[in-house]
Amino acid sequence: MHAMKVLTVFALSLAFAAPAQADTMRLKVGKPLARFAKLRPGVHRYVRYTVGVDGSRKAVDIWQRTVSFGPDTEGRPDALHITQRWDRADGSRILIQDSWFDARTFTPRTHVRHTVKDGKDDYAGYRFDTAQVVGMADLANNSRKDFVMALPEPSYNFETDMELFQTLPMANGRTFNIPFYDAGIDKPGRYNFVVAGSETIPGPDGRPIHCWLVTADYNTGKIGARFWFAKSNQVLIHEEAPMDGGAMLVKTLLPPEAGDAKAA
Repeated sequence: MHAMKVLTVFALSLAFAAPAQADTMRLKVGKPLARFAKLRPGVHRYVRYTVGVDGSRKAVDIWQRTVSFGPDTEGRPDALHITQRWDRADGSRILIQDSWFDARTFTPRTHVRHTVKDGKDDYAGYRFDTAQVVGMADLANNSRKDFVMALPEPSYNFETDMELFQTLPMANGRTFNIPFYDAGIDKPGRYNFVVAGSETIPGPDGRPIHCWLVTADYNTGKIGARFWFAKSNQVLIHEEAPMDGGAMLVKTLLPPEAGDAKAA
């Protein structure tokens, strides 16, 4: 009996000492997203600025992101539409991005970049497929109409990562392994985003917001960005990314404007 008891205790100690299985969710494009209902129509506006090693701050741009639902440009119903606009603080450039997706699965359909610089317009339009991303032949003045990039697997649009994160079942210690592609810029690949814990930070009005803290290394082995998402609706509140030379790039949510309620 004594020997049996010792063996039982030893077995239990091994069971408790065994490392827990990693909590990793490997996303696949086309699957329903657990918290898609958190992605609501409306406008979110951010200011981006740098913080120098000496503590100085310099505005970069204002970044507006608008979410809506409805038929897409080809008449398909129940589509998700995300538009973005960056206005440089020095007035040197305006960037507008227009993206369409399947509703609820977030499968990307099209992505168009419209850049205005030095009074000149440039259009770069792309169509996502399961096997490749190609230039949109039917988009007028498309500078990337001959573009082709093969995909090792269907990929999410990297330009709309913030909205995708809103739909994920965040939990302490959970890792999301996500296939992303930034159309026409980088190569497709999988990236890990880790829910590093919970933190409370002040919101735009100064009141505390309980947040999920998410980190990403973008496959470099070194944390390249930290994101704070409100636990209530998983909207991005704040982001910090280190820059070369020790400076920091900050993106933080601005209070709504009077007309935003009408736009929603």
